[in-house]
Amino acid sequence: MMKIPISDLRTKSHLYTFPINPSPYSFPKGGRIKPAHLLLFIFLFPLSLCSFPSSACGGASVQGRDQGTYRYVVNLVVDSMSEEMEDTGEVIRINSDFDEKNKNAQGNPLSDYQPDEKKGDRIEEDDPNLKDASLSIKGESANGKWRLTFPENIMIWKRTGNGEFEKLISAKLSDEVPIPFACNLKIEGIKGSQTTNDVRILAEFTPAKSKETYRDSVSLTVLETKFVLTFDDGPLPDKTDKIVRVLKNFYCDGEPVKAAFFEIGAKINKFGELTRFVDLNGHLVGNHTQYHERYGHNVLPDVMIREDIDSCEEAIRQALGKEPVKIIRNRSLANEDRFDRAAKEMGYKICRGEMLNDWESSSNFTQIQERAVRILESWNTKENPRLHTYPVILIFHDFPEATYDHIGEVIRYLQDQGFELVNFDPEQIY
Repeated sequence: MMKIPISDLRTKSHLYTFPINPSPYSFPKGGRIKPAHLLLFIFLFPLSLCSFPSSACGGASVQGRDQGTYRYVVNLVVDSMSEEMEDTGEVIRINSDFDEKNKNAQGNPLSDYQPDEKKGDRIEEDDPNLKDASLSIKGESANGKWRLTFPENIMIWKRTGNGEFEKLISAKLSDEVPIPFACNLKIEGIKGSQTTNDVRILAEFTPAKSKETYRDSVSLTVLETKFVLTFDDGPLPDKTDKIVRVLKNFYCDGEPVKAAFFEIGAKINKFGELTRFVDLNGHLVGNHTQYHERYGHNVLPDVMIREDIDSCEEAIRQALGKEPVKIIRNRSLANEDRFDRAAKEMGYKICRGEMLNDWESSSNFTQIQERAVRILESWNTKENPRLHTYPVILIFHDFPEATYDHIGEVIRYLQDQGFELVNFDPEQIY
């Protein structure tokens, strides 16, 4: 090594001690460095440090150093959603609440009215309307805080240590948690989506003493499909009244749900007290013609079609003591142009709907449930969540045992699939 005089060190700050062994990278003889060499050294020396492991630099513990140098993986999963589904989105349905107190020991809805008791801010573990989800955070051992940000048309619940569920507040940071971390979630649909995948859930994790944030997100479509109840061919003793009593257990807007009963004039003349019972319980009584022509109205002259409509209207008027609501349905939804024209000329709105074929002798209530689900699932879809903005009109009949003995089970089943029962509205018919 060549020694540089002390006097030189004091007066020339660019003079240093370097090896002078001959090499392609040796400095000039005598050890005096030219300014160009010094600039090259200043540029290359910091880069050389990058090749050393961080431990060689005397780093501190995980909590003490910049955690931005550490990688964390945040994984938000909805109902075992695959990576592909995270891109295309998942579907959930709104939660159709049902009063659990209004069931007997066998789990069937009661036939008599029971006061509604809301559950408040809590959910049931096995509620089929809720979507299972999970959040996990993996990486270096550390502490940090996480949060979920989500829109108002969903609610998210987190399972606590005692097995209960607590409702999360969107964008609210958690308490500090150790990593790795995992928790189970439940997602509840509140209001339907306007477009596909318009519900985004963002999961974020920020390590302690760091400005770095790690994220994951999923997109959802909340399908909101509503349905209303209509019943044809009554009134019938021990059938129509049984249906009405069961409907008292199902609510819309805090009151027992309102359905529509399309009744036959000839039967109203016999069982007018049942027609009044239907009306007194808040349901609409519609015109189903006087005689329910077996061969349809196409075989009748126009004057008899009008008489068939008018006679039923008068029967309703006499039974209720008031003017009937001008809404009508013909037999079996038959395509009858002359009937439709006559009804409209008489001031009626024609109400159609979706047949469940409960009148078939082979039908049981499980088959009715399956038919209804197929109809409701196609009403609004992930591809077009606003395909129909009005409720599905389901058509039952008063007389089949599968209906009057099991209508409560059918309704409950549809609610459990995420379909919402609402009041019949004459302004929303098709």
